[in-house]
Amino acid sequence: ILYSLFLYPDHINKSAEVRVNGSLVKTMQLREGYREEYRIGGQHEYAIIEVNSGKVRIRQDDSPRQIGVQTGWISSPPQQIVNLPYRIVVTVVSSEAQDLDFIIK
Repeated sequence: ILYSLFLYPDHINKSAEVRVNGSLVKTMQLREGYREEYRIGGQHEYAIIEVNSGKVRIRQDDSPRQIGVQTGWISSPPQQIVNLPYRIVVTVVSSEAQDLDFIIK
């Protein structure tokens, strides 16, 4: 069975929701040509979230295993980056409802 999905064309408004301990702390727009950084925490137990031209990543943190940093860039809903030690979840969301355009069997 081959499933073909075309869920999120480039013209749809996307953003990254940054949650700490399950609470929304920041919404960052994901659009071409836009750049933003957001720092969570202090000198210790910190993470820097970076948005650049429609993508988001955890650019830097001081967690022991660096799993959130190693995840790299994400840009399509419902992709996520998780930093468990500091309970940070970054999720790409869309203003459009998630629909299935077509299925090929």
